[in-house]
Amino acid sequence: MNVALALLLILGFVAFVYGAAVGFRGKALHLDYYGCEVSDRVKTTPQLRKRANRSFVYWCVAAAILLLVPLVWIVGDFQRSRTTLELLGLAAYVFVVVVIGSYPFAKIESM
Repeated sequence: MNVALALLLILGFVAFVYGAAVGFRGKALHLDYYGCEVSDRVKTTPQLRKRANRSFVYWCVAAAILLLVPLVWIVGDFQRSRTTLELLGLAAYVFVVVVIGSYPFAKIESM
């Protein structure tokens, strides 16, 4: 069980680091990376493009760092089995982290 939890947290960490790297390279608005259509106003205005890419970097780095906390908690005491309450708390925490990491998508739609 702990191995599966650790692997899922590592996968989430890698996904958010990749999102931050895409934003750092300035490609967050490309259809290949973003996955949905971005308004032409955001694509053509350099300030909005820069703000959108910077938003991807900040929020994805924050989400990746927040995912390290439960990963250290699981790896720190790897042999212990987790209670149901601990697993529910972990699920709620990861849900909040995913909401934080997906904030740039909502931010770009409102620009």
